[in-house]
Order: sequence, then C-alpha cells, then structure tokens
Amino acid sequence: MLNWDRVRSERELLIREMLYGNVKEILKKYSKKKLKETFLKNLHRFDAKNKAFWKLALDISDEEIEQRTKKSFRECCRSWNF
Repeated sequence: MLNWDRVRSERELLIREMLYGNVKEILKKYSKKKLKETFLKNLHRFDAKNKAFWKLALDISDEEIEQRTKKSFRECCRSWNF
C-alpha cells in the first residue's frame, strides 16, 4: 500500500504511514518514542497540518520543534513559503 515505489526502508515506510495512514493503527503499532524520534528527525517531510497534529498527538513542545528546526538546514534557511 505505502510501498508504491518498492522502497524497503523502515524509516521511509513509517513516515509514509504517519502522513497517509490510519492514525489509530499507527499509535497502536508503534511506540510514542519511535514516532516522536521519526517525526523530529524528518520535520521537513510534514506539512503544517501534519506537524500540528503529530505535535499534539506525541506531546511535543514548541521548544523541541524549535530546537530541531534550528538544526535543520531545510527548515531554518527556507527562502520559499509553502
């Protein structure tokens, strides 16, 4: 289902589940720690709506988001507004 391009990376498939999958199943299937780690390491992959949702669902503070954003070239140096 989420493997439309035959990717085998566990991390990539988890990101796709978080973006397009059933939230209830995802929360049952994975620990909050794993979801939080994946989310924070891949913030650039989530749009504003997804970021807001996972931030609340995983109890992530604004400070944690800000720290990761400062460390991420993709986020801190954006010259376009999507």
